[in-house]
Amino acid sequence: MKQYALAVVDHRMDSNMRDKLKSYAEQVLSLPSFEALQSPVCAHPDMLMWQTDKCVVTYRSYRRIASQVFDLMEQTGYTVICEDDPTSENYPHDVGLNCANVGRYVIANRRTISKKVAELCERSGLTLLHTNQGYAKCSTLTLTDNAVITADRTIHAVCTQNGIDSLLIREGGIRLDGYDHGFIGGTTGVTDTHVLFTGDLCLHPDGKAILDFCHKHKKIPLSLSNSPLYDFGTILFIR
Repeated sequence: MKQYALAVVDHRMDSNMRDKLKSYAEQVLSLPSFEALQSPVCAHPDMLMWQTDKCVVTYRSYRRIASQVFDLMEQTGYTVICEDDPTSENYPHDVGLNCANVGRYVIANRRTISKKVAELCERSGLTLLHTNQGYAKCSTLTLTDNAVITADRTIHAVCTQNGIDSLLIREGGIRLDGYDHGFIGGTTGVTDTHVLFTGDLCLHPDGKAILDFCHKHKKIPLSLSNSPLYDFGTILFIR
């Protein structure tokens, strides 16, 4: 079943979950913390890197901290591009890389997006869809190139306006220590065939709707644990 070279996760993800990911990737890499970000999200993949085609953007200091991870990415054929470090751990200075890819679109806040990400979007012919939500990737489960799940009404609206099938769910039902709640994008990793959730969807208030939407778009939903969904940051798969 293994389709990917690497799966990249927060080092605080439960070891049992990491072990289950080995069915989908040759190696599961745990990201170290980055002190420039707030503690609850300081090792979240969707806060620390943005990927498109065979490029990944990360912060200059973090490239050194997580050198083993980025060296392995380069060995798989990726180019690692460095952006200036965040000027503050507080929003909106922490979300420069938190952008959601949906097919040839990138959902992000134009005011907070990293300059390197914006340049790569233009160079790659990707269309930027503006949302006021700075945590765009955290807030967006990209199911396919034309389908998303989100609890953010502005993301739901911009997707619907651009012909992307969007399931709007309610906020809550997702844990993230240090915050009132987490985000659906941060509870998942998506492969060509599966959607892997960090917890049991039956414990989410919109669990059935999420399951039905996954099946509608020919994705197989699987739970990595029997606990409530927890936001560890989006699981990043690298071919």
